[in-house]
Amino acid sequence: MKHSLLKTTALTAALTATTAFAACPDTLRFADTGIEGTEELQMTYQQFVEEVQDRLGVNVEFFPVGNRTTAINALRFNQVDIVLAGPSEYVLMSEHVEDIKPISAVVRPEYYSVFIAPTDSDIQSIDDLKGKHIAMKDHGSTTGHIMPMYMLHQQGIDLDRDVRISLLDGARMQALASGEVDAVGTGVRDFAPFVAQQGEGKYQIVAQSQTMPGDPFVAGPHIAQQCVDFIQEKFMQDADGLLQAILAPGKRDKYEGAQMISVDDAVYDVVRESYSLL
Repeated sequence: MKHSLLKTTALTAALTATTAFAACPDTLRFADTGIEGTEELQMTYQQFVEEVQDRLGVNVEFFPVGNRTTAINALRFNQVDIVLAGPSEYVLMSEHVEDIKPISAVVRPEYYSVFIAPTDSDIQSIDDLKGKHIAMKDHGSTTGHIMPMYMLHQQGIDLDRDVRISLLDGARMQALASGEVDAVGTGVRDFAPFVAQQGEGKYQIVAQSQTMPGDPFVAGPHIAQQCVDFIQEKFMQDADGLLQAILAPGKRDKYEGAQMISVDDAVYDVVRESYSLL
């Protein structure tokens, strides 16, 4: 009787897995919102794709999107199946594309915003940024724009009247070094290389945000929930192995020391609230 029960349980599990697999397309099209060209996408994620193909038993093709707008439209018109997105892109996707389905998220270490200012300046806290000229990254960057703006707002600083903000992208740290701006709002990972370049003791972090949510893998609305559940199960069976496949080519160092977890949509509410300020 016990042996029969075990056989029935095993058969049920096998049928469930087969049904979930059958719900997936024969080919899954994969994109990363931070990579524009097919060649770069392939160099960065070839080993990851091979690992995913082995786990899922389906083909995976690269689909370059390059920015959040293209990714949103690709999801909306069923041109891409799975997208790896940042927290801000995920929030925009969930607002503009009905019924997207998060699969899992890569939680990065050292993923929060900071304000950096010269140590010998009169800026010693976030309150001291009032009346100052602040450089940030580019429009919509989670740690380089959205969260620094949110931090100022939470401190009661009027974003239109109390500060001057310049979005300088790659030139933001040089602008601080040259004295063109009083402070920089950016991701914490910018601080150590900047100090190494400029010298110890010259610059300090005067404020920092909470840790940001993870970068989610998102399935399009046209992908069946059974398929999404199947992919999630296969991703999480050996999450570290999947992360190592992403890290292997050496082009996604931001995921060094990261963890893969299930997605809790509620943790992205802080990003949604921040977006309301833009």
